[in-house]
Amino acid sequence: MANDNNNNLMDAGAIVLSAIIISAIGMLFYNLLPMYVGIAQDSKGLDNSQVGFISAAFFLGFNLVTLWAFYWIRKWNWRWVTLVATPIAALGLYASTLTDSYQILLVSTAVSGGAFAAMYGIGTTILSDTSNPARWYGLKIAAEAILGAILLLILPISTIASYGFNGMIVVMLISIALLSPLLFLLPARGNKNREQEGREHLHVDQASQNINHMAIWSALIGTLIVFSGISAVWAFLERLGNSAAFDPGSIGILLAAALVFATAGSLGAAAIGKSFGNIRPFLLSLGVMATGLIFLADSSTMISYSIGCCLFALAFGVCMPFAIAEVAELDIDGRYVILSVPAIGTGAMLGPAMAGLLYSGESADQLLGWVAVSMVISAGLMWNAQRHKYR
Repeated sequence: MANDNNNNLMDAGAIVLSAIIISAIGMLFYNLLPMYVGIAQDSKGLDNSQVGFISAAFFLGFNLVTLWAFYWIRKWNWRWVTLVATPIAALGLYASTLTDSYQILLVSTAVSGGAFAAMYGIGTTILSDTSNPARWYGLKIAAEAILGAILLLILPISTIASYGFNGMIVVMLISIALLSPLLFLLPARGNKNREQEGREHLHVDQASQNINHMAIWSALIGTLIVFSGISAVWAFLERLGNSAAFDPGSIGILLAAALVFATAGSLGAAAIGKSFGNIRPFLLSLGVMATGLIFLADSSTMISYSIGCCLFALAFGVCMPFAIAEVAELDIDGRYVILSVPAIGTGAMLGPAMAGLLYSGESADQLLGWVAVSMVISAGLMWNAQRHKYR
């Protein structure tokens, strides 16, 4: 629930910047997922199902921590949580370079996933306390995409070429170290009046409470489903290009360009802010995403593959800020917005695992068809949230 007070302390530039940076660190692994999946598969000799479940292990840890955060996010000191979570995330990543054991790789990935989740959840909660969450969520996702685009651009022609999987992890660790000093700008806690606001909302009549809860859970499930579809495509974009025998360097550049389009979409969402509400821009972005899927379904040429990647990324950059902003707007006591993080994490866990099962390496029709269905279901759930919000 956003605070509309003109004197909202959470609107301070330093606080917003720190929230955006901690979110970018928290989503670093996800934004490098296509490259990570491809390099892990080639370096460690894994099949499609195995690399899909590596992603699932990361987001298992991610989801467990953010579900737990529902109980601690408004109680614990965010600076101390960050101080503990950051080195754990780094150590989990580093541990993945020390072994070829698939089982140990899964465990270390899950541990780092939990640590990244704590950081991402703090950033999301801070921005929900601002006066215009949709605007700052747009900038947050843009920052996440920019960091990912930079690394996707430089990794294939630098450390991966020379050092493979281990080189990729080292660059991720360096990125975390360079951004970490900005985390000292984080506030210890959010708005002090949030719990009081929640208690005041609990005094409304029971029927109103039920409608509000129906709306917020509909929005949360809609967020989960659309992100599972997005994650399924994003995790295997590199494999789609690889199966079409496109040049690996060109694929890396295209993935970086796709993240630039995602950044443009998120910046567009930031510029729009509250002007058209949350649902209408969300639904429009799904239409653009569907167009991208059509081009990806016929990715026999580099042109169609490129158009599909960029349209899909542009729509992804637009739809997610408005999905999370809808949850924040419906939030009754300031804790439910943190559940958007495990919703995203669950989607990111289920999507690649499902993609690994549906993508044969020869045809992506089943995968893209499942993603299209997920988009339709998510649109219905978000529309339902909007309908119950105003009843």
